[in-house]
Amino acid sequence: MSYITMKNLVPFLVVFANIYLMMFVNMTSGCGITDEYEVHVTNRLPSPQLRLHCASKNDDLGYHNIDRDYDFNWRFCENWTGNTLFFCHLWWNNNDIAFDVFKSHDDNPCLRGKCYWEARTDGIYFSGGQTPSDFQKKYDWNKS
Repeated sequence: MSYITMKNLVPFLVVFANIYLMMFVNMTSGCGITDEYEVHVTNRLPSPQLRLHCASKNDDLGYHNIDRDYDFNWRFCENWTGNTLFFCHLWWNNNDIAFDVFKSHDDNPCLRGKCYWEARTDGIYFSGGQTPSDFQKKYDWNKS
């Protein structure tokens, strides 16, 4: 009759623990070995609606007309090679601007995985963190 020795049990436990950890990570973030991020673009403009188009190399989020105070947002997993890039192009009242809303190699300002952008009458503002605060102006509108 054979019996399980500590020598045989340790590799089994290590493999089992790794599988369990990988399953747990996948259930909590859905991203596995990469980080999950959330980007918000909020319209703080008066009428007319803000038009926006956001995309990455692999994901086109489409064109949208959003009302005042609407928060257009999405979640994604960073590419395992660390080269994820999302951009948005915004149009409002004969103004437009195209800019990167997330860039992996940009000393990632999206603290705790969240990036907040606001379109205001004088430009585009950014705040990174769990809850948006201390917005800083990043871009001026381009006049059409």
